[in-house]
Amino acid sequence: MTDPSTHDHPARTIAKAVAASPGRAAVPIASVTATQLGEHLGLTRQRIGVLADTEHVIERLPNGRFNQDDCRLRYLRWLRDPERRSARSEAAAKHAEAKTQLLHIRIEEKQRKLVRRDDVNELIDAMCGTVLTHLSGMAARCSRDMQVRRGIDAVVDQIRREIAAACLAKADEWNEPPLNEQD
Repeated sequence: MTDPSTHDHPARTIAKAVAASPGRAAVPIASVTATQLGEHLGLTRQRIGVLADTEHVIERLPNGRFNQDDCRLRYLRWLRDPERRSARSEAAAKHAEAKTQLLHIRIEEKQRKLVRRDDVNELIDAMCGTVLTHLSGMAARCSRDMQVRRGIDAVVDQIRREIAAACLAKADEWNEPPLNEQD
């Protein structure tokens, strides 16, 4: 799409032609303030300032006022610009998708189908701590004989290593990062 600022408005071109013809007076440009232009376009004075100074949709005249006809046509062209409209509709679609996902997560949390990972990790740590504590005290509960206790402790140690190996294999299967790399 061509830049609207590079082409003169037809009324301006006619005004230049009339001004250039001998014996005729130039057609005056409808010069209005930002407030008047805002009322004409249904916008606030501040929005007119943004369109002129920040977004460069409309142009100010050298005296700081606005050509009402030129600004109206530039504003309408800007509103109809397909690139601007498609970007806005794409952003709106992404926003709606994000809101839908958030709502889906909240519903699953309420139905207790979705739980927080930190809560699950705390529960697993507590359960593992209980099992390991009881395994460690098993030798003392089973016998007073030190030779038997050492045998039981060796079996408990072997069981703990097997449990650790099984947990690491499952973590690798699920592509879990090592503990020292987790946040």
